[in-house]
Amino acid sequence: MSKKLLDKKNFRKIGIIVMCLGAVFAATMVFLVTGSALVISLAVGITVAVAGVIMIIVAYSTLPGELPPADYRNATIKLTLCAMFIGLAALTKLFSITIPIFGSAGMRVGFGGVFTTFPAILFGPLYGGITSAASDIIGWFIDPQGGYNPLFTLTAFIGGVIKGLIWITLKKANPGKLRRAFTVCFALILVIGTAFYISFAVDGISRSIIAETEEMPSKGLANNRKNSFLTSLIIKRVRVSDTYTITDISDRESVIIPGKASVDGANGNVALGEKAFEGNDSIKEVYLADSLTSFNGSSLKGKDIIIYLTENCKALEEVKKSGLEYALVASVDERTIVMRSDNMVFNELTFVSNNKYAKNLAGNVNYVAFGLTLVGVLGLAAVLIEYLLSRRSGTKTNKTQGVRIFTAIFTAEIIQTTINTIILKELTYKNDWAAYPFMIVWIPRAAEGLIICLIQAYFIALLYTLLMGKTGALKLPKR
Repeated sequence: MSKKLLDKKNFRKIGIIVMCLGAVFAATMVFLVTGSALVISLAVGITVAVAGVIMIIVAYSTLPGELPPADYRNATIKLTLCAMFIGLAALTKLFSITIPIFGSAGMRVGFGGVFTTFPAILFGPLYGGITSAASDIIGWFIDPQGGYNPLFTLTAFIGGVIKGLIWITLKKANPGKLRRAFTVCFALILVIGTAFYISFAVDGISRSIIAETEEMPSKGLANNRKNSFLTSLIIKRVRVSDTYTITDISDRESVIIPGKASVDGANGNVALGEKAFEGNDSIKEVYLADSLTSFNGSSLKGKDIIIYLTENCKALEEVKKSGLEYALVASVDERTIVMRSDNMVFNELTFVSNNKYAKNLAGNVNYVAFGLTLVGVLGLAAVLIEYLLSRRSGTKTNKTQGVRIFTAIFTAEIIQTTINTIILKELTYKNDWAAYPFMIVWIPRAAEGLIICLIQAYFIALLYTLLMGKTGALKLPKR
């Protein structure tokens, strides 16, 4: 290992990677921090970059041996193939699959990672890192998910490098030992998924194979009962609250619209529905609480009414835009109404929940129960299939590629997910995750990464077999 590390070519590669990481880190901090924190960050980044430059100089001037002559043909082929893989990754960014049972918005399974993995396993860590970073930048321009954060490009680079390093490390691994190790890992994942199923069933959260929004308890019921350790991990992660929309108001001359509602002991916002006053012909006065965040006056159009509110009301701008007559007063009775989830009526006001909490809870339950169980079953099946294929004649050269591929991409994914979680919690400002305990944020994200990696590993193994097999062999340049 030490001889390989001190080889001119390998030492130069390490120097280039260190230099790039330091430079990218320093450039990234310019966008994220200010003051003394920026000075410290720049000092660290520049120091790392200079260390990389020194390593490159040492590789050329001090280490014994000769660097291989430049092979421009191979370099051109590598760059061309990397550009092709980046293009394919960018193209597949537009065709991601959403699995609706995971989370309120579902889990997006993209196939860009399939193509950014190939440079890492074909040409080495440096090409894998550069390709992953370039794909991250181009992918953001094609389908931006929030504002651009260069730190995520840096972690994408690190992930690509790790894929290449793991692939090289496992090149001479014993196939039998590798399969046995993964059999234990997938069996453990299956046990954890099953344990979550049992925990949710015992605590009354869900008794279904796939959790549905309709069976989820309200936020108040879920948080106020005594839950087991595994259930508590997921319950604590879901901190969103429901919004309770007023859909019907009994016929009266005056009504106070509250801003907050407490349902089963959990607070949520109140909104006024567009049809709340339909059929209410007696209404003359509407009072809006300061905490009311959403106002829809469609059903008040054409009625001789006055809306009373203070200048501190959060819905003031919406009232102004509605065109309805309003008057500013010194104060409005601020109240929090109290209801049960099985009877959403208070003082002749009828409410409907948007079930935001239940949707998020069901998604997280499916991540750690159904998702982990599915990964365990499919992972064990994949190891079994690979073992059976290795027993057939003529497949010995490719018998461990599936396991190696999954190891490479999942290791990179876990490290990248961990770093990204730290970034989201500690370095991204005005983010709701900042108040979450680290493990509560990390576990569902890691479960999501595990599911995606297993899906991607199947496709990568298939394409790799076609690429390197007898019928599709290509003369690829050496690393």
